[in-house]
Amino acid sequence: MKNKINDHINSINSLQLFGLDSYFNNFVDLYKKNKFPKVSLFSGNKGIGKFTLTFHLVNYFLSKDLENPYEIKNKTINKNNFVYKQILSNISQNFIYISNENQSRTSIEQIREIKKTLNNSTLNNAERFIIFDDVELLNINSANSLLKIIEEPSDTNFFILINNKRAPVIETIKSRSIETNFFLNEKDKEKIFFNLLNLNPLNENFSHQYIKYTTPGLLYKFSEIINENNIQIESEFSEIVSFSLEKFKKTKNELFLDFIKFFLEIKSEKINITNSVKFLNSVNEKNNLMRLLYKYKKFNLTNNVVLNFIKKTTNYYA
Repeated sequence: MKNKINDHINSINSLQLFGLDSYFNNFVDLYKKNKFPKVSLFSGNKGIGKFTLTFHLVNYFLSKDLENPYEIKNKTINKNNFVYKQILSNISQNFIYISNENQSRTSIEQIREIKKTLNNSTLNNAERFIIFDDVELLNINSANSLLKIIEEPSDTNFFILINNKRAPVIETIKSRSIETNFFLNEKDKEKIFFNLLNLNPLNENFSHQYIKYTTPGLLYKFSEIINENNIQIESEFSEIVSFSLEKFKKTKNELFLDFIKFFLEIKSEKINITNSVKFLNSVNEKNNLMRLLYKYKKFNLTNNVVLNFIKKTTNYYA
């Protein structure tokens, strides 16, 4: 029942860790002291590298006594690493990855299936890491089912819950976890971005100036959307919104709502530069649009509700 992880990992990006060295070192130190939490909650904006950090930590934990172990000095995964190959082949007994991306909404039945898997010991009774991505999107029933699993004591099972802060994490889950909040300063964001740029050529219209509007990981994904759909950076905002809403309706992938918010930030700053009075009015419009996008997703509103709102707001319709 494990979600295939291949689609989530870009093998080129994920082999080396950038910009999160201090977090990595702190967790390794806890692990060496046998103090690594049984249930960790990694919280921070999507695209700053929480999953990549998790992937590197787990590789280090599981490969440290094997051939071609994790290269801790350079924060790099060896391509011949046995653990890396097993995870990518989706056959590892020691790594379970579950994602709520695209609002697939992990079901109670899926979580019960995980419980059955956890009742079976791993080879040589080795440690096992269970990763729940987008944990903030769990509904109350699924969250309660997850809670029952993480409350059961185990010497070998470790849960890492990734919270992308798109919604509040259910309090009962949060209270049973040790939370770490992840932040990137501008220097670290640029470091990650330029390393991504060296490994993966981005859209020629994209440069480091856009990193201030989003996170390195999301910026790369936005560039892919722009390339694949021949979108112009200077397109009218209403066209960007219309395209993104259509994609969201078809895929339920929140990346397309993030895409709207990204262009909203760019347009907001342009208004500020060109007309300070107009900018003051646009702040309210921006906040209202953000609230409307939340309602659009939560209550499954029609695309026209959002588009009609934009048509009525002179600051963003141009």
